[in-house]
Amino acid sequence: MIQYERQQHILKILQSRGTASVRELSAEVFASEASVRRDIEALEQQGYVKRIYGGVMLSRHENSIIPLDLRDPEHSAVKEQLAQRAATLIPDGATVLLDASSTTRRIVRHLSHRRDLRIITNNLRLLHEAQGLNAQLYGTGGAYNPSNHAFVGPAAEAYVRSVSADFFFFSSQGITEEGEITDVSEEETSLRRVMLTRARRRIFLCDSSKIGVRRVFTLCTKDDVDDVICDIKLPWEDEKQQF
Repeated sequence: MIQYERQQHILKILQSRGTASVRELSAEVFASEASVRRDIEALEQQGYVKRIYGGVMLSRHENSIIPLDLRDPEHSAVKEQLAQRAATLIPDGATVLLDASSTTRRIVRHLSHRRDLRIITNNLRLLHEAQGLNAQLYGTGGAYNPSNHAFVGPAAEAYVRSVSADFFFFSSQGITEEGEITDVSEEETSLRRVMLTRARRRIFLCDSSKIGVRRVFTLCTKDDVDDVICDIKLPWEDEKQQF
């Protein structure tokens, strides 16, 4: 397959899927990963695609939902640090509401010494990873989205309205410098809005790559949360305050 044909094939794959990893594209176009990366670079220069961590998407899908398995490795070390800090806020006996973001899922890795927890989430993968904890686990149910391992929709929202939590930990794909929290998923944003109303303390986890990013759906603002855990000082914070 000549270079032009290979690049056209890559574009067709992305048109049908929205996103793909370099490894997936390499297997489908029968070319080395190095060749695929060169093709992606050429297509990006022409404005057809946009590189993301671990893969590529069509430029017109920049505001589309990126599958969790592609997003999960991005800024992994920072996400782990944020999750560890979040876990220190959770006492024994707490009821904790967690969304389906890749950052908050990591919180359960740091709860092995907690006792008598109740964990409520719409993330199927999180439920699997939390099975060894001293905790009762509750899934929201609802329509299942396999690309994000998440339950969403009216049934999930109805379940969340029936519970009360001590903490709600969540993340999103962007927060503006003014503190507007946004995301690309309409359904997950809608569910998070309900989750915000069902917890006494609401804590937003945000790595610095998301600051200054605005997505299509607004979830809330910084004034609607009790705390923000970030790896750098936030634009609106006093210089003396440490994060």
